[in-house]
Amino acid sequence: MRNIISGIVMSLFVMFTLTGCEADNKTLLTDGVWTFQNMTTDSEDETIVALIALGKALLTDATLEFQEGGTYIITSPLVDDPSTGDWSLIGEQIIMNPDGDELPSTSNIEALTKDKLSYKETFVDGQMNNYTVTTTWTR
Repeated sequence: MRNIISGIVMSLFVMFTLTGCEADNKTLLTDGVWTFQNMTTDSEDETIVALIALGKALLTDATLEFQEGGTYIITSPLVDDPSTGDWSLIGEQIIMNPDGDELPSTSNIEALTKDKLSYKETFVDGQMNNYTVTTTWTR
């Protein structure tokens, strides 16, 4: 009986702790506008490295805003129309579903503080090799 009660108490503790972290992360994400800082990859494929360089150039001085209602806006001075869509937070993952033809993305949060957001996405190249792209934003 004692083990059952201990198990229930532990389960409730873990459930409330994880829920609290997600709420805190949601507050950190939505508490202001993020400014693009960097995009890197661990790929050695020249085409992928070139595409990341292009993405980095297009995001120069871009901003990202996660709105409390579950929408996001990415604005770049080099792109006429902002990118918009819906976002959600599940544990340590940010899921972004863009409006239009873009594919949804799932990113793993690497760092999230009031001043820094860094997340990593995993992709598969044409030779079926995994590679990651890390994107960093600051306030």
